Amino acid sequence: MKSRRAIGVLLLSYSLLAACTAQSTLTPVPTLTPKPEVTLSPPPATISTQASSRPQIDIDNVVTISLNGSYLIACQVPELVLLDAKSSITISALDLGYSFCQRNIRWSKDNLYAIVVDQDGTLYQWPVDGSPPSKLNVNIELEVNRHTGNTVTITAWSDAENYLAIFKECKTYVIQPFGGPLLQNPLTVGEGCVGGFRWATNHLLMIEIPSSYIFYQIPTGINVGHWSRTEGCIEEVPSISPDQHWMIFHQCDTTPYFNRQPADQYTLANLEQGKVEVFSSTPGNYIDFIGWKDDGAEFYFISRSFNPDSKPDPRTPFGLLALDPKTGTIRNLFEQVWFAAFNKDLSWAFVVFPAQNEDGTIRLDGGLWQVGISELKNKQVMDNSGRIRVNGERNHDFPSHLAFLSPTGDYLGYSSAYTRLRPAAWSHDNHRVALINADRQLIVIDLQGNVQVVAQLEGAGGGIYGDVAWSHDDKLIILGEKTFPVSR
Repeated sequence: MKSRRAIGVLLLSYSLLAACTAQSTLTPVPTLTPKPEVTLSPPPATISTQASSRPQIDIDNVVTISLNGSYLIACQVPELVLLDAKSSITISALDLGYSFCQRNIRWSKDNLYAIVVDQDGTLYQWPVDGSPPSKLNVNIELEVNRHTGNTVTITAWSDAENYLAIFKECKTYVIQPFGGPLLQNPLTVGEGCVGGFRWATNHLLMIEIPSSYIFYQIPTGINVGHWSRTEGCIEEVPSISPDQHWMIFHQCDTTPYFNRQPADQYTLANLEQGKVEVFSSTPGNYIDFIGWKDDGAEFYFISRSFNPDSKPDPRTPFGLLALDPKTGTIRNLFEQVWFAAFNKDLSWAFVVFPAQNEDGTIRLDGGLWQVGISELKNKQVMDNSGRIRVNGERNHDFPSHLAFLSPTGDYLGYSSAYTRLRPAAWSHDNHRVALINADRQLIVIDLQGNVQVVAQLEGAGGGIYGDVAWSHDDKLIILGEKTFPVSR
């Protein structure tokens, strides 16, 4: 009787232990993206290297496949297993010692090995020839700090996957897991703790701190520029060329000044070499970024007066300008332009510029202009009121969040700033432009110069300060809460 009672107690204890174990299983999040995460330090990894024939792996368990499709790594908790893709025969296994499968894995270009990044930042080189995976010595202290107990490690691969950024204990490192000078001599970038980081290009690491983003060229580690996130310092959104070789910055003057205008700097960064050059810095200049040509051969921007009596930097005379990044030369495409709305390929623009009335007052005229052609089609008076503003800023009570995008359209970050005036809006088919002239007419102009008056709007004042947009099918013009049909 006593033995039966003892067996019953033993079974009950085993059931309770199993239930507690099932409820307390931790599932850490793999470090695939550069977002902070707290992880448990795993016990030392054990490595199994016996080639054997295991049950065929379900396709849902496959973590990664080599570039040539010959090998795959699959999840077989608690192990990762390397298999021949054709025969499904296991080549070797890696046991990292916890109950989820690490998925931060990249393959070498020659398909001879994979790099596995453990959640604590440890790197393993895993060959396909059946030899055991081995730890890579990258000369970074990745052990848990016995004073702080900090286990947070953040990793991020560059676009071409030849660089890996690692954040640990308020230090940011860059290494080359697939070989190179930075494999065992990691590059330290920045100082102190960061809010996060990501790769803007394969050679540009973007680090977030509370007040701004800082950009480091890799492999030199040179700080090529920053982008302020402070509303009091209005900086243009940085612009990376389509070929990812160049980057334009507006470096805001945040130093105290008395009885003088701020002298902001506008810089060109060579992302291949880490070199930075200033192309404008005179206080009188107020520069608006427009964008790069598709081939990256030139960068378009507008230089205009900060105050009516301001003088321009001799390198950037007032007008619509084009910068050649290779030579540093600047062309004046259209003199004295204050505002411009370009189409998608920067081949046409609706430009706005100051003109003088007979009584000596200033008005704003505009017209449709093709790049490289002197002709201006359908000239319009855009504003003849007394509220013409030289710098063209919006009401400072309404800052907007401006996004910073990569050349491929990926979101990289944002900052609060005051949006610039946009004098017109181009249709999605790139063939027509909509605007509001000084007579409060909502009009559409096509590339041949034909004008269509869509509506006569109520109120007074120049329409350059309004927001005009097209519907997705180009059949309507949207102005605030109202829509206006447009005939083709």
